[in-house]
Amino acid sequence: MKRDEKLAADEFLTAARKSQPAPMRSLENIGPDASVRLESNPAADDDALETRTDARKALRRLKQERMKGVQNFVNVHLDRETKKRLKLASFASETSMQFLVETAIRKFLDDNGF
Repeated sequence: MKRDEKLAADEFLTAARKSQPAPMRSLENIGPDASVRLESNPAADDDALETRTDARKALRRLKQERMKGVQNFVNVHLDRETKKRLKLASFASETSMQFLVETAIRKFLDDNGF
């Protein structure tokens, strides 16, 4: 194509226009013989909302109860051998390492009169 040539508008390829969607029918236009019924049960909705609220409150109380016992943390540096032994003992006795450490500390404090 040379500089002095011009293109006409009908020479451009254009996409076909999208067809317009069918208009939505309003609920007033649906007759009594319509097969689709929109029914809402407000009592069921209220029950579901109340159940969710109760579940949220119960979960919050559970978290608060769990955190009541956890007031202080103690970081204990253990050498590798002691940590391995503690891990093995907790696995063998099917208890947590925290329980074993707490029991050992309590025993030590009781034995020494603290």
